[in-house]
Amino acid sequence: MSESFSVIILAGGFGRRLGRDKATTEAGGRPLLHWSALAAAQVTNDIVVARRPDQQFPPLSGVDWREIVDHRHDRGPLAGLEAALPQIEHDLAVAVACDMPFLKPDLLRAVAEACSDVAIAMPRIDGVAQPLLAAYRPSIVPQATGLLDEGDGRIRALLRLVEHHILDIEELRVLDPELESFTNVNQQEDLNAVEHALTLRNPAELV
Repeated sequence: MSESFSVIILAGGFGRRLGRDKATTEAGGRPLLHWSALAAAQVTNDIVVARRPDQQFPPLSGVDWREIVDHRHDRGPLAGLEAALPQIEHDLAVAVACDMPFLKPDLLRAVAEACSDVAIAMPRIDGVAQPLLAAYRPSIVPQATGLLDEGDGRIRALLRLVEHHILDIEELRVLDPELESFTNVNQQEDLNAVEHALTLRNPAELV
């Protein structure tokens, strides 16, 4: 039987390149946060949203989440992990960004399963590790705190400190041939592309 896991949605970024808060920016008639939450709800009974103290999110009918406030100001997603991991209900979490509207539940499950005997399981695409769709255990919190205290906010820096598993692109394509799960929104052009892609989808594909 597969291990149960939580999902952490990292929503505390400022969206500087986009020019506004990503989590509440709409695409396809929903805030981006809601797309990530809908995918998370298909794989877990425990969704945690890591946010800044000043953020507020609209509720999503049928999906519940808990909000954890990241008190390290503007220190990036590693600070969100540091705040959220101690609060999860399971001993494992898949962390995703709030601006990933095409997350595939089967891929989330596969990333979690790859973390069965390590502290982190992280996909790698074209040689670049993908920390914003990766699995983490709460045991990494001391290492995360140490990095942040030293001024290093890079999640990838954890890989040199703990046992981990890297999922290569061939493994990812089995479940997500076009790697759509990794689509995110950094700039207006990305948002435009996401909006267009959503209009082309069969309504049955939209959760």
